[in-house]
Amino acid sequence: MDYSRPHSIEVPDSDIGYHFGTLLDSQEGVDVIFSVAGEKFHAHSLVLAARSSFFRSEFLDQESDEDKNESDTTDEIKEIVIDDMDPKVFKAVLHFVYRDNLVDDDELSASSSDCSIFDTLAGKLMAAADKYELPRLRLLCESYLCKHISVNSVATTLALADRHHATELKSVCLKFAAENLSAVIRTEGFDYLKDNCPSLQSEILRTVAGCEEECSSGGKSQSVWGQLSDGGDTNDRRVRPRI
Repeated sequence: MDYSRPHSIEVPDSDIGYHFGTLLDSQEGVDVIFSVAGEKFHAHSLVLAARSSFFRSEFLDQESDEDKNESDTTDEIKEIVIDDMDPKVFKAVLHFVYRDNLVDDDELSASSSDCSIFDTLAGKLMAAADKYELPRLRLLCESYLCKHISVNSVATTLALADRHHATELKSVCLKFAAENLSAVIRTEGFDYLKDNCPSLQSEILRTVAGCEEECSSGGKSQSVWGQLSDGGDTNDRRVRPRI
């Protein structure tokens, strides 16, 4: 006998980030304190070790038998001083470690006006992701920065991506710069590459050569080199990056 299928049962999205975030906020069971530019951040070494190979090495791999025995007999909280990072950046790192997402867009964008990409919260957070070996955080930063690529920002964003091994973002920047080369070469960011990262200029030109091949096979009306000879568009326009 053929029976009709039962109604489906929907399973809500995982709320593990909420519970770990609550654990962070409550500071219950913390066993490590980070001192960042005088500001204190409480955390749990096991959570950090589970999320980051950097912290795993810091808290577990290098722990000697003597250290383990001492930890069994004392409840003293370990304090670690960090002197190469802004407190708001480290706070955003902990937010990701416990909640598995970025801080709010408003917080990210608030630091993005009238400053270098290297000095934005997103830029510094990607540097922290590289330092603490948090590949998913780095990818989240790449995705955020990719949405804000413009003619004026692409060169320095490329330098940032190259510095911190953000391969996806670097690929997008190279393609964008190649497709808008006539405008990009007139920006301060391109001058920055000339002075600090000449190898990236060479990579852009190699990408241009690849774009030229696509143009010739795809029958586009004007090549990238043709844009250069015509002067091109120097507006700070955002062109949708094509991956």
